[in-house]
Amino acid sequence: MDVYVDESGDLGFSRKSTAFFVVAYITCDPSISIRIEMKRVLKRLHDKGKYHRAHDELKFSRMNDYCRKYVLERIAQSDSSVGVVILEKRCVHEKLRSDLTVLYNYVVVHNLVSALLPFLEIKPHMQIVFDKSLSKKRIESFNHYIKEKASYLFFEKGNKFPYDCILANHVDSKTEPCLQASDSVAGAYFQMCEHNDSSYVDIIKNKISSFRYLWRK
Repeated sequence: MDVYVDESGDLGFSRKSTAFFVVAYITCDPSISIRIEMKRVLKRLHDKGKYHRAHDELKFSRMNDYCRKYVLERIAQSDSSVGVVILEKRCVHEKLRSDLTVLYNYVVVHNLVSALLPFLEIKPHMQIVFDKSLSKKRIESFNHYIKEKASYLFFEKGNKFPYDCILANHVDSKTEPCLQASDSVAGAYFQMCEHNDSSYVDIIKNKISSFRYLWRK
C-alpha cells in the first residue's frame, strides 16, 4: 500500500502566516493507475493550452480554476482514497507554538499514523511518500519518529509492531505525480478553510476516508 502526503499553508504564527495548515494524503494499492492518470492530466492540460508548458508538474497554486477542478475530478474518479488533517492555528496552545518541530510531528505524523493504523494491522508493507523539504539529518530523525509513533500506537492496542513494515521516502514532487495529486487535495481544503471557498472540496468530498480537524472548540 502506498501513501502520498503533501501540505498547504504554513506552521508559522506571524502576522503574515496562514490561519490554517492542511495535510492531505492519498492512499492507493497499487499507485500505478493514479500515477498514470496524473501524467495524462498534465499532458491534456498542456495540449489544451490550459496549463503553461513551462510548468512540468501539477501545482495547485499555479493552476487556474479550470485546471484545479479538472485535476480534482480525475482524482475523484480514481481508485484511491483520501485523508485530510486540518489545523486551525488560533487554537494551538502557546507551548506548542514555541516548538514547531513538535507541533509538526504531532499534526502530521501522529494523525497520519493513527488514521493508517487499521491498514498497518493488515498490510505487510506500507510506503509513505512525502514531498522532500527537510534536510538529510531531519529526514532521518523524522523517519525514525514515524516508526516509533507506529510502534507506540500498536503497543497501546496490545499488538506487536513489525518494525520493517513502514518505509518512509522523501522525493521531489516533480518526479512523483501521486504527490501532485495530494497537493491538489491539500489545496482544495486550504481554499475552503482559508478563503471560505468550498467549490473544490465539493468535487472530492466523497473520496474522504479520514477527516481530522485540530482543535475545534
